[in-house]
Amino acid sequence: MSKEEKQYVKNINTTGPPGSGLFSPQQENLHDPLTLTDDFERCIQCGYCRSVCRVYDITYNEMDYAGGRNRILKSLANKEIKFDKEGIVDSIFRCMLCGNCREVCPVGIDTVAVFQKFRKDAINQGVLPKKLGILDERVAKLRNPYNEPPETRFNWTKGCGAAERALQRGKELLNSIRSGTPTKKYKVGYFVGCTSAFRNTELAIATSKILEALKIEFVFFPEEICCGSVSYRTGLEDHILDLVQHNTEMIRESGVEDVVFSCSGCFSTLSLEYPRLLKEKLGFNLYHIAEYIPKFVNDHNLKIKYGKRTKEDPVLVTYHDPCHLGRYMSIYDPPRELINMIEGVKLVEMKHIKNMSRCCGAGGGVKTLYGELATTVATNRLGESTNCVEELRKDRLKEAEETNAEWMVSSCVFCKNNLYQAANESKSALSVVDISEILEDCEFY
Repeated sequence: MSKEEKQYVKNINTTGPPGSGLFSPQQENLHDPLTLTDDFERCIQCGYCRSVCRVYDITYNEMDYAGGRNRILKSLANKEIKFDKEGIVDSIFRCMLCGNCREVCPVGIDTVAVFQKFRKDAINQGVLPKKLGILDERVAKLRNPYNEPPETRFNWTKGCGAAERALQRGKELLNSIRSGTPTKKYKVGYFVGCTSAFRNTELAIATSKILEALKIEFVFFPEEICCGSVSYRTGLEDHILDLVQHNTEMIRESGVEDVVFSCSGCFSTLSLEYPRLLKEKLGFNLYHIAEYIPKFVNDHNLKIKYGKRTKEDPVLVTYHDPCHLGRYMSIYDPPRELINMIEGVKLVEMKHIKNMSRCCGAGGGVKTLYGELATTVATNRLGESTNCVEELRKDRLKEAEETNAEWMVSSCVFCKNNLYQAANESKSALSVVDISEILEDCEFY
């Protein structure tokens, strides 16, 4: 085959899986994206998305994987079926928007964008589950989805010296900006997010302690409000523009250069959706803590040591890639680099990792609407990691008994919560922790 012919073949969208080397001889199965109005029309019903859908694995319902959902969209577009508000709810919202189907689609359909638009269009036609409507009302009224008084957003800082100092610096910075007096500039700001501020305060505390341990003089944003991810993921994109504008202007006004996050959902929303909705660059840098820490440690030639285990007897951990950090933001290596930096911690990998990592089950509103389904998905993921760790532990220690609990580590508060719940309900010996909770017990030198 000539060089020109090889290049031609590479440019063909086929029914074969990505990178398989297989090409369909049936030209009618090939689509030219330029001739189609909507991305879902390019679906060729190959079924590869079916094999990676965690929801379909449980329900075996054709409406629950990307190909089936695309068939519904095609039928609606061609007016072959009527838009049934009640009958279509599950197809619209029983999707975690994890993006795994996007990874395997041989014709390159951006399934996340397609199904996000499906939700938006459906809501405009009067389809909105009651539970999601309640969350949206809370965000609009209280600027958080947890029905908490907005003035209590930073109550968790009391008793945590690192957090109290960061909040004080943030308040002083805000007052000086409002009064127009010169003030000290800060390079780093920490955007906490609603879940860490109102529910998982242990992650906000851990992140604050880590930043201070690295001698980073950071600030909180006292006027921080919900990033809008909850509303956006459920199709209420039009409802978050005021949140987007507020948070963007707030950060710009503060003058910080780098904004760090411990929440993958907040991180991906500000990184991807804010510039798109504002139609402009934000003007500051965004980092997840799992990306920022290894960069900072390398730049300052530091070392990390876990205080509770030794190099000779490291804690064995496996890393779960969150969808919002992984498939959304393509941040796969930094968290692994960070774990491998820590003396006293050893990383072992599961079968499904990085862009093919299996979703924990908590995303896309599924946890809110279909809690039992979300927990089942998490249990399946937990089982995969447990099997992996047990097998590798045998190879490492060459003995059957285990003397220490091993961990499943993630870098997303929603992954942690869903997997933690699944571990408790299944009585798994595997501990589920966030990467910040490991770093909290580390020494930087």
